[in-house]
Amino acid sequence: MTENRESPSHSLLRPINRRHLRLLLLATALIQAVMFLSYPLGTGSNNDNESAQKYLIGEVARGNFLVGNVRYNTGYALVMAPFKTLTDGFGRLSERALLLLQVLASCALPFLVYDIMRKRFDSRCALITATLVLVDPFNLQWAHFQLPGWLLALATVSALWLAQLAWSGPRRRRLGVVALAALLLGVMSFTRFNYAPLIAIYGLSFFMWRHIPFRERLTLFGLVGAVSGGILGAYITLIHIPSTGTSTLSCTAGATLVASLPDKNFQMRASNGPHSTGYAQLLTLRPRRNVDFYGETYPLWRVPGPWVGDEEAEVFFAQPFGEIQEEIDIVFPAALYWHLGPCAADALLYDVYAETVSGDFLKLAVAHKDAVFNMLIQHPDAPPFPLQYLDRPEKLTWLDEGWLGFQRAESRTYNGHRLWRPGVVIYSALFPVLNLIKLLTPLALVAAFWRRDWLLVTAAAMLLTGLVLIAIAATIEPRYYASMAPLFMILIGPFLARLLNRLRPNHSFH
Repeated sequence: MTENRESPSHSLLRPINRRHLRLLLLATALIQAVMFLSYPLGTGSNNDNESAQKYLIGEVARGNFLVGNVRYNTGYALVMAPFKTLTDGFGRLSERALLLLQVLASCALPFLVYDIMRKRFDSRCALITATLVLVDPFNLQWAHFQLPGWLLALATVSALWLAQLAWSGPRRRRLGVVALAALLLGVMSFTRFNYAPLIAIYGLSFFMWRHIPFRERLTLFGLVGAVSGGILGAYITLIHIPSTGTSTLSCTAGATLVASLPDKNFQMRASNGPHSTGYAQLLTLRPRRNVDFYGETYPLWRVPGPWVGDEEAEVFFAQPFGEIQEEIDIVFPAALYWHLGPCAADALLYDVYAETVSGDFLKLAVAHKDAVFNMLIQHPDAPPFPLQYLDRPEKLTWLDEGWLGFQRAESRTYNGHRLWRPGVVIYSALFPVLNLIKLLTPLALVAAFWRRDWLLVTAAAMLLTGLVLIAIAATIEPRYYASMAPLFMILIGPFLARLLNRLRPNHSFH
C-alpha cells in the first residue's frame, strides 16, 4: 500500500519485450482494420454536434479562424482542419482518408500505455493493460465520428506518457518534456472546456514525485499551469473574444443542467420560484418565424445577444401570456434563444435549475452519486443515451446484397455508405460482453488510491474528477466521458495483473 519508490533509473534498465510488441502490433492491425472496413465516417446529418464540428472544420479550412462561439468547442476543428484540407484531395475517398488518419492516431493508444506500464511496473502488466485498451469496444468507436473524444483520449495518454518519460530524466529534459505535455493539454482545454480541471489534477500529481526536490515539483506544477493556461488564454484573446465580443465561453450550461433534471428525478414546476414562473410564461409565447435550432444557427452562436431584430423581439414579447403549465416539460426553448439571445436565455435556465433543486440538496447529491457510479461501470441501461454510438445491425437498412459482405446502408448515421456487415455484426455482438470488464472499475479505483502509486492515483483522480463534473453539470452522455476511456483500463489493467500475481506467487509485481 506504499507509494512506488523505485529508482527513477531502474525502469530504463527493463528491456522491451519484442514478443509483446509483435503480438500487440498484430492485434492492433487486425482489430483496427476490421473496424475501419466495417464502419465509415458518419454523415453527421442526424447528429447536431458532429454536423457543427464539420461546419467549424470547413470554416477553418477556408481560412476563417474566428470560429469562437458560445456553444461548440472549437479545438477539434482547429486541430483537424489541416488534415481535412489534405484528405479532400482524395475526392470520393476523402472521408475514408480522414477516417484512416483518425484510426491510425488512435492506434498509438495501446502502445503508449504499454510503454508507460512497462516502465512503471513490468512487461506483463503492460501487455495486460495495453490489450485491454486495444479491445475496449467503448473506446474503439470514437475515431469513427468527427467528434473530439478520441483526440482528447490520445492527448490524455500522451501527457501521462510524457510525464513518465520525465520521471526518470535529468532536470533540464524534465522541464522540456513536461512543457510539451502542458502544451498538448492546453490545446485540449479548448477542445472541451471542462477538461481544464483534469489538467489541474495532472499538475498537482507532480507533488507525488518524492524522488525530486519539492522546489522542482513546485516548478513543474507552475509550468503546467502557465503553459496550458497560456494556451487557453491565447485562444480566448485571439479567437474567442474577436469572434463573439464576449469572454463568456459557453452559454449552454443552464440548458444542459435543465436537460439533466429528469435523470436526477427532479420536476420543473412553475411554482418553484419567480424565475420558474417567468420561464413557464415565456414558453407560452409563439415566434413569428419557424425557429430552427440546428444547421442554420451554427454561425449565430458567435452572437451572444438576440438573433432577431429589435422590432421582431418587441412583437414577440408583447404577446399576452397563455395558460401556463404547473409541470414544465423539458424542451429546448429555441424561441427564447433567438429572441433573448443565448446568454440571457441560458442565464434564465440556470436560475430555473437552481430553483428546481434548491429544496432537496440531499436528493441531488444522491443523484450525482448514482450518475458517477453508472459511468464508472458504464451501465448499459443508464438513461438516456446508449453506450454503443455506432449503429447496430438492426438500426441499419441494407440497400443491396453487396460483395463479400460489403453492403450499402442507411441509418441515422449513414446515407448509402458501404459498411462491412460481418464486422458490424461481430462488433455489436462483442460490445456488451467485452464491456462487462468495466464492472471492475470501482474496485480498481479503490485499489489505485490504496496503492498510492503516482500513475494510478493520477489516472484515478482524473477519471473521478471528470465523471463528477459530468454528473453535476450534464446528462451522463457517453460522448462526454469518451475522452477518459483509456483511464478505465489504465486502472483495471494493473488491478487484474495484481490479481493474477496472487494466483502465481512466483511472478512479482513491482
